[in-house]
Amino acid sequence: MLSSLSKIGYQPLDVLIGKDGEWTAHGKSTDAHNIFSRAHTVIDTTHTHGEGFHALAKKMGIPLLFSRGNEIIMDREDMYRILRQQGIRTPDTVVIRAKQPLKDDLVRNIWSKLHIPLIVRPLVRHDEVPSKLIKNFSDLEETIRDYHSRGVDTHTFTYRKVPTSSVAILPNFRGEQLYMPVWIETFSSINDIPGPDSTIHAHMNAPDFRKEQVREFATKVYNALPVSGPVCIDIIPYNNEYVVVNVDTSPSLRKDGRFMKSLATTGVDVGQYIHSCVQTDMGTKD
Repeated sequence: MLSSLSKIGYQPLDVLIGKDGEWTAHGKSTDAHNIFSRAHTVIDTTHTHGEGFHALAKKMGIPLLFSRGNEIIMDREDMYRILRQQGIRTPDTVVIRAKQPLKDDLVRNIWSKLHIPLIVRPLVRHDEVPSKLIKNFSDLEETIRDYHSRGVDTHTFTYRKVPTSSVAILPNFRGEQLYMPVWIETFSSINDIPGPDSTIHAHMNAPDFRKEQVREFATKVYNALPVSGPVCIDIIPYNNEYVVVNVDTSPSLRKDGRFMKSLATTGVDVGQYIHSCVQTDMGTKD
């Protein structure tokens, strides 16, 4: 990202925010006010919400691109609930709150209600707690008890072994209110769920009717949610319809991530996309 921005004339400042909240730039301690005084736009890749620097940026009139600072934060079940209310299919789920006692029959009830294999994942995105693929009862019980003991709310649902289609949506890009590049499909290995090492293919040769189906469905999903920034919607086919398995409201800008893989099909790299976002915020045209 830094290299891409530099190539088109920007002079980006690389800032690291430690877990203790300390800001570091070029190996020297700094703070948000110092950085915001020198920059007209900040690209926030922290995936955090409610941080002090979000409020400071707003006070100083500094756009926070890709920030979750001004979002209505939804956990994964909140998102599913909103989509279900709009008639959009999602997996059937079971939520376990870490603050509630873990009853002896709860895991058995999940095992009886849902079909294996199962996905157990944090209810709220957690970089240090991964999603897990579960194929037997003992693994389910061990995983849920482990996450519960660590204070992690869990979200469990049936995993369907089909390619996952990821649709990137970029608001106010290339003259369109909601621009969608070619979506990509992720193929996981036999014994795993989609991840960084999975095979990814852009769906370049999809027939026109399929492209229109995906566009209409993704637009419906986006408009159903309280979001205004870029997102990456993961969907799977099931019984002649689409099912939403995830909506990433803070998509990664890594070049090997699904969001950027989709954007790359248009010939645009991360620096060019950020440049377009900056121009939109400044009220100028591409």
